[in-house]
Amino acid sequence: MRPAPGHRKTRRPTLGKLISEFGERLAVSPLERVDAAIVEGLNTIIGLVDADRICWYEVAEDSGDLLHQYTACARHAPPSHKVIPPGKLPFLAPSLARHEIVVVQKLKDLPAQGHDDRQFLEGLGLKSLLLIPSSYSQRKKGVLGVASYSVEVTWSEDSINQLAIAANVIGAALERKYAQTASQESEERFRYLFAQASIGIAIETMDGRILEVNPAFCSMIGYSQEELQSSRCERISHPDDEEIEKGFFEELRNGLRSSYTMEKRFFRKDGSQLWGQVSVSLLNANHGSAPLVIGMVSDITAQKLAEASLYQRDRELKQLAGRLIEAQEEERRHIARELHDDVGQQEALLAIRLQKIERELPSDSPAPLRNDVQQSIHQISEICSTVLALSHRLHSSKLELKGMVSAMKGFCQEFSEQQAVKIEFTDRDVPRDLPQDVSLCLFRILQESLQNAAKHSGSTEFVVRVEALPGQVQLTVCDSGMGFDVEQAVQQHGIGLISMRERLGLLNGTLHIASRPQGGTEVKVLLPLAKSSAASA
Repeated sequence: MRPAPGHRKTRRPTLGKLISEFGERLAVSPLERVDAAIVEGLNTIIGLVDADRICWYEVAEDSGDLLHQYTACARHAPPSHKVIPPGKLPFLAPSLARHEIVVVQKLKDLPAQGHDDRQFLEGLGLKSLLLIPSSYSQRKKGVLGVASYSVEVTWSEDSINQLAIAANVIGAALERKYAQTASQESEERFRYLFAQASIGIAIETMDGRILEVNPAFCSMIGYSQEELQSSRCERISHPDDEEIEKGFFEELRNGLRSSYTMEKRFFRKDGSQLWGQVSVSLLNANHGSAPLVIGMVSDITAQKLAEASLYQRDRELKQLAGRLIEAQEEERRHIARELHDDVGQQEALLAIRLQKIERELPSDSPAPLRNDVQQSIHQISEICSTVLALSHRLHSSKLELKGMVSAMKGFCQEFSEQQAVKIEFTDRDVPRDLPQDVSLCLFRILQESLQNAAKHSGSTEFVVRVEALPGQVQLTVCDSGMGFDVEQAVQQHGIGLISMRERLGLLNGTLHIASRPQGGTEVKVLLPLAKSSAASA
């Protein structure tokens, strides 16, 4: 039968054309229309394939369950399962996991290993089943399921390929949907954190223009958001700190670094200063947009004021310690002079008088009387030696007249005679004209170290080395005695050690004590030859 004149037969669109149009619609669908567009597309496609239902399942990341998402039906079909665990399809599920298409034209064609799969599919009333997996991101996967409940279907290879394209189209649309959703959620979280953050946050362009600031930053600086927007950070920054930051920012701009942290000063609107801990980093550019810079500022003004106060107090304590040590040395010199010039002279006169008495004693004087006079002369001589040694210990004239090395060598000799110990003294390249404060500091530390060693080490042999190094002088005092716990000594009986460190601190010197029980002790001192500012003060 021919068609009536003027009537043309409408050609049915091909499956490939429908799927192509489906992909075009999904590509331009707004985020809120993606779900509806997928269902509409599936309803269009099902009319051209031999199937009663087309479903889209999303694969759960943790369990591998197939989670039902979308459905299109051509005829009445039993309800689709919302969740299909992999255990329900133990034979077919591994193929899907390997991203292989599963074609079941007849359930009886499943091998013996697919017995459980066949029972499950028969329970659903299925005659034929086509499962096409699709991966649309590294973590997200889906499966397009085409099912026939009424007849057994033999799908052509072309139909399977076209349906695989449809599965990839759906996957691409969902990838875009999830990416946009994640981006929106991320933007919302950022906006919330930006507004609620307790630290100041500013977003700038790469040329330093402020685009946006959060309420915390406005509160810190005292300017409103409108006053800061389109301004530049250098407007509210201390010029000295801004000059330093320019170098960092230039490296950031040129890709030499991705972030930097510094402390800098800001000017509040009322003219006062704010110290801020600033962390600046690049914000990743999206979709070709220009990169931005985000700066986070913590108010550390109170901390900096406390640090300045502690620094000033520490400086004052160092100056006080320096004045105390100077006063102590002056008192030592005074007592040494008194012992030498006054007490020493009186002892010498007393010794002369006793010697005169001894000479003038009659030859028939009782022996006990003569012995008493001789013993008194001997005792006076010993007292004179003790007073002289004490005078030298309090203040060594050799230190001023002959230099540090000679004074140290003389002290070691006197000390070894008085304490009945052996001291090996060596020196190397030490200049004679050392600064007076350096010489005195090292001499006092030598005295303290030897006295401590003789008193506590149990050793009778000591090694003393003093040598010049580039720009500094090093003193080392060693013994092979019983050793001690350094920290415990400082906490309990370490007045001498504390005194050493105070002296060295005034001259920027360092003290290192290596000691262990039964392992001996080494005291090593390093002093720069240039005077420290604290010592000069």
